[in-house]
Order: sequence, then C-alpha cells, then structure tokens
Amino acid sequence: MLKKSFLISVIFTFALSILAFSNAESQTLPKISVKTNKKAYKPGESGVLTIKFKTASDVKIPTEPQVEVNLTGVTGTGLLGYPGGDYIESKQVKYGFTVSSEAESGSTITISGTVKFGYCDSGSGICKIGNQKFSVKIKIK
Repeated sequence: MLKKSFLISVIFTFALSILAFSNAESQTLPKISVKTNKKAYKPGESGVLTIKFKTASDVKIPTEPQVEVNLTGVTGTGLLGYPGGDYIESKQVKYGFTVSSEAESGSTITISGTVKFGYCDSGSGICKIGNQKFSVKIKIK
C-alpha cells in the first residue's frame, strides 16, 4: 500500500510539473507597435519613436533587462526618460533618432529595426526575452 501511495504521489508531481511547463511555454510573446512623433522631417532633424507593447493582461514588461532598439535608415540616439521601478507601467518607451543630414528632400525613408525586451508572467513569475521587428516610413521635407 505504501508503494502504491508513493507511486501515485510521484505521478501527481510529474503531472503538475508538465502543466507548469506547458503554461510557461504558452506565455504569448507581446506584440509591438511603433510610431514617429511626426510624419515629415528635415535633413539632420531629430525625432522620437514611441514603442508600445501589446501584452496579455497577466504579462508585464520589466525595466531590467533594459529595452534595446537597433535601427536602420536613421541614427538611433537612445532611450528617452527610461522608467524606474520593476516594470514599465505605461507599456511604452520612447527612443530618439536623427535623420541623416544628407537625406534627400522630397524622399521617403523607411526606419526599420528590432526591439529586444524582457516580458514576465505575473502569475507564474516566469520571464523571457522577446525580439520583435518593425518598420515605419517618414517623409523628408
């Protein structure tokens, strides 16, 4: 009888482990949306990208590791006013950029890049690293 109880408890523990692992694996990668603060810029002008995280209700974006942004099409100048605390409560960050001073007037530039960020399930406490691509177009005055 003792052997049977032990075997049942081992099976039960194993089943709970599998369920916890499947919940961690089902944590959905947040989506992002990226917008510029204006539609048109002069050559050499600075601008701001607003990066919004679209998460499930139980997923939070931690401040550490810090959000990383890599850009092509313009020169990135860094995160602006990065929030303190454990999580980014507004679920958005701002990132500065500068248009090349050699950008041709009347042209359109595509700003593309990647955003690397952490995301955590507040229920289980499991955190992962996400990486999302984006692309936005701006006009040169």
